[in-house]
Amino acid sequence: MIKTKKDLRFYIGEDRKRNGISKKWIVYILQLITGCENACVFRYLKCLRHLEYHLNNSKSSLLHKMWYQYYRIKKSRLGMKYGIRISPNTCGYGLRIMHLRGGGGVLLNIKKAGIYCGFNAGVLLGNKGCPENRPILGDYVAFGPGAKAFGKIEIGDNVFVAPNAVVTKDVPSNCIVGGVPARILKEKKLEDNRVYTQYDKG
Repeated sequence: MIKTKKDLRFYIGEDRKRNGISKKWIVYILQLITGCENACVFRYLKCLRHLEYHLNNSKSSLLHKMWYQYYRIKKSRLGMKYGIRISPNTCGYGLRIMHLRGGGGVLLNIKKAGIYCGFNAGVLLGNKGCPENRPILGDYVAFGPGAKAFGKIEIGDNVFVAPNAVVTKDVPSNCIVGGVPARILKEKKLEDNRVYTQYDKG
């Protein structure tokens, strides 16, 4: 959770690295102007992180409340523009979103996602019945294009959900799941004691 400016810089920095965005301001602006997809995604994520920072400090000052309202509106507008919807304080740092133009946006209506998670085009995660019945994702989880997950389920660490899979039950750590409904296709091994996602291998 982002509570300090140090936290804010760290989250933005990790999101920047995961989405391959240059630290040079002029390069980032040129990428936005030319319609670079990664830059557009980072623009949304940067807004999300500022929103989280001011939301988490909104009780401490009127200034935080005002900035929170500004970023809430900005995030909503960017979300409509880029087809992304992520609730604040749900996703850990190192968040990556890819190929939005290749097949729809990304909607993450979840309770929590861990660090270094990745989502491809057309991913939809949401509740089933009660609004509280939403997925919980571990660290290093990746969803392929068109993959979906619904209901009060838990997906473990280091899991890859194959394209167009529909997850409706709990998934253990270190595996690849696919199908409708999703089932375990293969167990994943840790290479060189490093946890990775399907995206990091590519």
